[in-house]
Amino acid sequence: MILDNKLYVLPLILFVILIWAGNFVSISYIVKEMDVFTALTLRLAMVAILLFPFLRRLPNQSDFLVLFLATTAIVPGHFGLLFLSILNTKSVGGISVLIQLSIPFSILFAWLLFKDRPSNLRIVGLLIAFTGIVFLLYDPSLLDSRNAFILAIGSAFCLGIYFIIIKKLKNVKSLAVIAWTSLLGSPMMYIFMFYTNNSFSSILEIQNTSTLVAFCYTVIAGSILGHGLWAYLVKTQDISFISPFLLLVPMFAVVLSSIFLNEEITFSFMITSSVIVFGIFLVFISKNVKNNLKD
Repeated sequence: MILDNKLYVLPLILFVILIWAGNFVSISYIVKEMDVFTALTLRLAMVAILLFPFLRRLPNQSDFLVLFLATTAIVPGHFGLLFLSILNTKSVGGISVLIQLSIPFSILFAWLLFKDRPSNLRIVGLLIAFTGIVFLLYDPSLLDSRNAFILAIGSAFCLGIYFIIIKKLKNVKSLAVIAWTSLLGSPMMYIFMFYTNNSFSSILEIQNTSTLVAFCYTVIAGSILGHGLWAYLVKTQDISFISPFLLLVPMFAVVLSSIFLNEEITFSFMITSSVIVFGIFLVFISKNVKNNLKD
């Protein structure tokens, strides 16, 4: 089966990683000229409009409840806290590192709820890669705000929960998940926008074309392509296999931040990045415990 072919799955994973790394840079452009909740409300509304054909089939009651829970986790939880964390720091690379805490959260939840126990080699690979993430946190150029640190941790926790929730969806297509969470999440963000005394008129005050380009990127690439493909991968692959690859996101994000935001790439970052790659390699060549039992 093609979904069991790692040479087919790997390019999809790496494509999502590149998209999400670019998303961190795009968000940094957006929050400079737009209110966080206004930007999120417009983003979600546009995604829902673009994916309207996937809303025509109504989910059953149980799936709708799961979608509502997933929306709560991904919209005010992950997206809201992520935008606020980037707003409160000058280091996009540092936030991209902290968001990777969603990986141990998701693997732990998958182990507890779905008995999706990772193999010993996969656990070793994850620990090595995550150790690299911990060392990155000691790079003084990566994080400069305690508030941003707390917000990013909360965002990662919510993202880990989201990964587990959508695993329960069996009758909803991947793009339909994005469509419904955007539709349900848009009014949630509108309420926050209203109570923070902001309005849609702020978009008319945008002066830089790069901000509009970044906004379109987060809608089409970050939301539809990125989360659509990842939802597809979560539903078809073992979470303990695909989640550790997200540890590559901060590496790509720091490089892109250096190019577009003039952030510094340190020697220690290059060394710890090599450690992360090695850990990811061990995860890639390992097999899940369930597969080993079948063999």
